[in-house]
Amino acid sequence: MDLNGLIYTSSMKTKNFSTEQAWIDSTISFIKSLKPHSIALSGGSTPVPIYQALGDNLPKETQFYQVDERYVPSDNPNSNYGMIKKNIFPHTNNLQNFHYFDTALPIDKALKKYTNELTNLKGFPSTTFDLCILGIGLDGHTASLFPVSSGAQNVQPVKSTTPEHYVEHTINKEFAIKDRLTITFPTILKSKNILVLLKNKPTIIQELQKPSKTTKQFPALTLLNHPNLSIHSFDENR
Repeated sequence: MDLNGLIYTSSMKTKNFSTEQAWIDSTISFIKSLKPHSIALSGGSTPVPIYQALGDNLPKETQFYQVDERYVPSDNPNSNYGMIKKNIFPHTNNLQNFHYFDTALPIDKALKKYTNELTNLKGFPSTTFDLCILGIGLDGHTASLFPVSSGAQNVQPVKSTTPEHYVEHTINKEFAIKDRLTITFPTILKSKNILVLLKNKPTIIQELQKPSKTTKQFPALTLLNHPNLSIHSFDENR
């Protein structure tokens, strides 16, 4: 399948669950089976129960990275940093294994600091994370990479030692918090494994299985280029 000049793979592995506990248990088992040393974590509410179970099921030396962040203070209720810290590291302030977008800095400096964190990854730039955990919005956005039609724009890419840029500042005027800091598709697609977590979003599964839009209209379709893409979907209305 070829859309926008991208050749999509057919290796997407989709698992659908009718109970939240089955979704959690299977997802944790899957993550453990990968024995990841580095994991990129998305924000939002969907992954919270997974993160709560994840912290006690991985080696203490596991390195965690943010997928994206809203440009708000770290103690803001909308902060992905705060959500991840609360659910994966609830009993410690020792966060040396958690690499994040530092929103206490100006945006350009926060992006540069995080780029430096990424370059310390083993295998970078050929590979990035052992596992990248993502969500997908109903509009097709993933990370903070939004549809062009939503009024979003990429503002400030930060280049590394290759022509590809790995993080950027995006703006979406439809959200209350417009400024976002995010890893990009080049960073995501260099992950060894990608896991998408969905809850009560059957239309997204349908779009990924039989795309009717372009990647500009539904950016998450870009993930179909990855050879190790897994989707764990929980639909309590099934």
